[in-house]
Amino acid sequence: MSANLQRGLGWGREVGTNNTTPPFSGRQSETNRPTSHRRPALHSARAALIDWYTQPFDYEWMAKHRSIRGLHQPLQYLFGSATTLYAVASVLMLFSSRGPHGFGAQAWISIVLLMQVAVALRWFFGPLPVKRDFIAYAIFGDAGTASVLMLYSPFGALVGCCLFALTGGLCIFFVSQKWMLAHLALCCSFIAAMTVRNLLTADEDTPTVLATALVILAATAVVPLLAHIAWTAIGRDARRSLLDPLTNLLNRRGLDDAAEDLWHRGHGREFSLTVLVIDIDRFKVVNDYYGHDSGDAVIVRVADRLSMLFQEDGVVARTGGEEFIAVFAAPDAIVHERIHDVVNTLNSSSDPIPITVSVGACVLASPSSLWVDGPSVINKAGRIADSMMYRAKLDGGNRSSTTKL
Repeated sequence: MSANLQRGLGWGREVGTNNTTPPFSGRQSETNRPTSHRRPALHSARAALIDWYTQPFDYEWMAKHRSIRGLHQPLQYLFGSATTLYAVASVLMLFSSRGPHGFGAQAWISIVLLMQVAVALRWFFGPLPVKRDFIAYAIFGDAGTASVLMLYSPFGALVGCCLFALTGGLCIFFVSQKWMLAHLALCCSFIAAMTVRNLLTADEDTPTVLATALVILAATAVVPLLAHIAWTAIGRDARRSLLDPLTNLLNRRGLDDAAEDLWHRGHGREFSLTVLVIDIDRFKVVNDYYGHDSGDAVIVRVADRLSMLFQEDGVVARTGGEEFIAVFAAPDAIVHERIHDVVNTLNSSSDPIPITVSVGACVLASPSSLWVDGPSVINKAGRIADSMMYRAKLDGGNRSSTTKL
């Protein structure tokens, strides 16, 4: 870990105090004992909800993360099966004494049934849905369920509200906080309406109606809400685990995921794939002379310029104190020009603290038999680029050294 990321802890005493209680002794003086050892639960819950609601929702990351890719087909089968469950419930209720009666009601149930079959087939045999497809599915599930349940007997409609849990399960993972709240608002409003309807008709005793409503409300609203909050927090922490906290660039783990996507993209276009290892020359002198805060500023400046340089065709990561890795896919004719751009872009005499860099490059040309090794070839290219970077340093720095794999 570089000096720029090191942190320390220390203990001190207040001048003019007589408090001799050692740290972590488990005792506190009467004057320093806090009046309350925890925040009110209501305040904590409110803060958690605000934090959840204000978090950005990144569908692309959720759907295309490396750990999710292998689950795409099982997820489609799962939601296809859930839609089939909707259809089966619709068919069964047509023959139930609590189901819809009359030609109009049964005709509407049949129309919704055909729509459910079409949606199920889309899940089973179509491509992975995009963001708008998940939102449309959630709207269809909620609106279709509510319109059908209104045709049932009061208690049958209340029990049928359990079907909202299926839509809630999809909302947990694939829709934003706003859409989740819209689902919960409709769900809770409909359950409340069906509860009042049962209380007015008095077909069932009041305790049974209220107990049923509370259980269904917990299953269809409370559980999905808590699960969405937890999933959002997990997703946020997972995204942060892929980033360098100082520069907001990818770290080594994040680079592995992004470079694999870049390999597939480059291979499909028959581009050359280039791995660069970039190291700031004599960075220890910067830290020693200007201080670590200025050193951090230099690292952030380099990170910003590299991000701008490769925002269209590559990815950049910070993998060490003053070391960066860039991977980009480009036509072979412009690869060497792009490599030289790195050296020229990062070295500017107008900077408050001018620096130079040493760049090692390894180019995987296309076509090449090494492409059949898959994304793992990037790691091999990275090791070679690292050795080329050290060659550039031995030659005096402020230059690049390139080889082909």
